[in-house]
Amino acid sequence: MSPDAAPLTCFTKGQRARIAFLGLIENEAERLRELGLREGSCVCVMANTDKCILGLSECRIALQREVAMNLYATLDE
Repeated sequence: MSPDAAPLTCFTKGQRARIAFLGLIENEAERLRELGLREGSCVCVMANTDKCILGLSECRIALQREVAMNLYATLDE
């Protein structure tokens, strides 16, 4: 994991992030990978309140805050 990586809950609406690490139990991490959210994916934070909504390619993925807290990313510039 990159030393600059921070939980997705630290990013604000409109920021672009690159997923560095999925800090979840394996079956949860695998489900997100099946949905296209994997290490190296570039996402745009659409909302970050009680739910974290991510733009991923042409899709939107809504995550519970508890899940988003365990996904680590770096700022994608």
